[in-house]
Amino acid sequence: MKKKKKSPNEVSTLRVYAGIDGGGTKTDAAIISEHGDILAVASGSATNPHSVPPQEAITELLRILDLLFSSRMDYLSHCESICLGMSGIAEDKEREWITTHVHDYMIKKKNSAGNSSTCAVWVVTEGEIALMAALGQPHGLLAISGTGSIIYGITPEGKVHRTGGWGHLLGDEGSGYRIGQRTLQAVMQSHDGMLPPTVLTSLVQHELHIRHVPDLKHLVYQPDWTKSSTASMARLTIEAASAGDKTASAILMDEARQLANTAQALIRQCVSFYTAPMALSGSIFRHSALFRDTFVQQLHDIYDSQQVVYLEDAPAPAVGAAQLARHKRHLAESS
Repeated sequence: MKKKKKSPNEVSTLRVYAGIDGGGTKTDAAIISEHGDILAVASGSATNPHSVPPQEAITELLRILDLLFSSRMDYLSHCESICLGMSGIAEDKEREWITTHVHDYMIKKKNSAGNSSTCAVWVVTEGEIALMAALGQPHGLLAISGTGSIIYGITPEGKVHRTGGWGHLLGDEGSGYRIGQRTLQAVMQSHDGMLPPTVLTSLVQHELHIRHVPDLKHLVYQPDWTKSSTASMARLTIEAASAGDKTASAILMDEARQLANTAQALIRQCVSFYTAPMALSGSIFRHSALFRDTFVQQLHDIYDSQQVVYLEDAPAPAVGAAQLARHKRHLAESS
């Protein structure tokens, strides 16, 4: 059902909360009301200081906040708190650096609008905001399989555990990158006779506009072939598996089991994780039922698979960040 749009006078009486999903490629932002209505959204490029120069990341972050609050001054005046879920931010000094810049920004902007009220700022992991978006609570388990992969576990006390997430050279099992890499390798292995003929060959040739399989070598070793280029090949494996290709199916199932092993390692870290709900997030879970089902089945030995939650229509992580901002503000006020 479509939500009723708030009138200007109605909006101005609400407390609002902002959320940021800051990544190495793009950044999304959202504002929600006290009742959870999405009031404004904005987006921009990378704000991960490990992907772009730190000052460039901050400049872009503040530009996105300008864009987010520009639709109505009331949103800025009545913003109670901001939560930023920033990928790649793990050190306290990094969190403090971002917090300081955003806090100073909000003070300056509110003062210029004639409002001296405070706005709390929190910087958390990408997992925490995705978990809030998927489960509606800030604790539980989260398995992410997109370009990369990682497993998060957050206790009711707020302690964050993680396994995986070591990048494409050291890990990323069950990720789009790993599946894409194995897709390309399978094409070459089939060409050499190490694997039987596979639909992946024609799909890759068509996708990359190459006539002969050996031409793949010259393409992937070019400087403009990126990590994202490799990860994009995972889509072809999902397509081939859906058409019944055994090689493609084997790749997806094997990578799903490896990611499930990563999840099992995290579950063993804390007794509360054995019964905590687990949310599934990321493009591979979204687009491949075979990958998703294999992952859940592999967990079954030590984990209640009924606790796994996958919602195609779950709010975006930026909305989850805004929800977490609201949750944290309420906790702070009640303590």
